[in-house]
Amino acid sequence: MLTIKRQFMHLMNHTFLAMLTAPLTLLHFGAWRGMTFNGPNYLLLFMLYLFLMLTHALERLLSKSEQAGTKPPYRMILFFVILSIGSLTIIFSLSNVILAALLLLYFVYSILQFYPYSMTNTFYEILLRPFFKILILSSVSFFSQANFIPLQLQYELLPLILFHIFCLIQIQIKNTTGSDRPMTYYQQLLLKHSKFLKMTSFMLAYATAIFQIFNLSSSLWAISLFGLSTLLVFPLFKKRFQAALRIEHYLSNYSFLFTLGYSILFLV
Repeated sequence: MLTIKRQFMHLMNHTFLAMLTAPLTLLHFGAWRGMTFNGPNYLLLFMLYLFLMLTHALERLLSKSEQAGTKPPYRMILFFVILSIGSLTIIFSLSNVILAALLLLYFVYSILQFYPYSMTNTFYEILLRPFFKILILSSVSFFSQANFIPLQLQYELLPLILFHIFCLIQIQIKNTTGSDRPMTYYQQLLLKHSKFLKMTSFMLAYATAIFQIFNLSSSLWAISLFGLSTLLVFPLFKKRFQAALRIEHYLSNYSFLFTLGYSILFLV
């Protein structure tokens, strides 16, 4: 049993796996729901995944240089910018101007959140990041498959938005605690009410997902599978796991499993 736990924690903390699941998490639910209205467009979906892989790598470069207080690696950044714009051009040729414009807006945001003014560990990050990464990208992935966006999608995305906020609060607390920079008023409040904020955002994410179940005819196995995902939160609250926990990677993989479990609820 101990070996299984160690293997599981190693898998959830795996860097390469987190890199693969991060874009999937942002695309999965919207694409999944969109395919129920129309036939799958695998080529466009693959290009969206590639675009998000490139922008994610760009964000990681900007984030690391911002946290370390060093100059950004401009050559690597230029490399990923060119590749991102190239993939965006292909997406435009496969879809339409609306989809390309939304992705261009997301691409601009992915840079502006770090430069020239960093939004890291601020309240602006809590406001803007779920909007762009969940609402915008889920809408884009839905539209890429169904060629329309229903109003109902906004309500279905609420658990994913709340879970993303839960993950973001975890990361902000970790970054603020480990930083030697002077804390802002927001960061002081964040640390003061950290337990309450983490528990509340976590419970709201699952509560709103459960509320969706009442409007669906989900099978018992799907509900049970989604319910089991709540167990993954324990390493985030148990101190004995903290030393071995690579929180960003763990949360990336946890987000994917949460999104996957939530999506399965819509199999009716």
